[in-house]
Amino acid sequence: MGRVAGKKAFITGGAQGLGACFARMLAQEGAQVAVTDVNVAGAEKTAAEINARHPGAACAFAHDVTKKADWESALEGAAKAMGGISVLVNNAGVGGWGNIESDSFENWRRTFDIDVDSIFTGTQLAIPYLKASQPASIINISSVAGLIAHGQMLAYNAAKAAVWMMSKSIALHCAAAGYDIRCNSVHPVFTRTPIIDPLIAMGGGGAEGEAKLVRQIPMKRLAEPEDVGYAVLYLASDESRFVTAAEFKIDGGITAQ
Repeated sequence: MGRVAGKKAFITGGAQGLGACFARMLAQEGAQVAVTDVNVAGAEKTAAEINARHPGAACAFAHDVTKKADWESALEGAAKAMGGISVLVNNAGVGGWGNIESDSFENWRRTFDIDVDSIFTGTQLAIPYLKASQPASIINISSVAGLIAHGQMLAYNAAKAAVWMMSKSIALHCAAAGYDIRCNSVHPVFTRTPIIDPLIAMGGGGAEGEAKLVRQIPMKRLAEPEDVGYAVLYLASDESRFVTAAEFKIDGGITAQ
């Protein structure tokens, strides 16, 4: 049996990068996965690739995480397709580059709409499904940028810090309410996905830009999506049944400096 056999995972931002990796790894270990994304063609591609290896394990839904109606539709569709939802992975997110002088309120608001407000809306709407499929797990993808600051990441720092604290509050509420629903946050460092492309470009692009990122990490390499995926796999499994309100740093030691 796989480590998450019988689990039913709803994963946002699953068209590429970390979300697609999480879906593949969870399906490999026995879970059913619902892959959602505003890029529905990408979500469908991820699901098709999973089903080619694990027939019937994946389904895909169009989903703009900033829209409540999309959350309602995707959650309902996923619960019907999988027979419930026991794992919620709030992964959809965007970077928000800029400092307090250069950033626009429009960029600030967009970053919070996607990275923070979507987790509030989605988790609130998902709780009834999770309650019906206990034990359940909420996994919120934050960032090391929610723990350490950068002068050019004003909106992103603030948003990912909000995800960190929101995860703890959700966890404490669920525990106090007597639900067997845990909630934790995951904090990756620079990971080899499209979201770091702007950072590589800011560093000169290509190998030079990547090298500048790597020099900041004590372990001297970028994270691979699977490095983060193993943390998500653990948190989705019953191995983490007594783990809640915690933050998991997948950071090569950067936050210890």
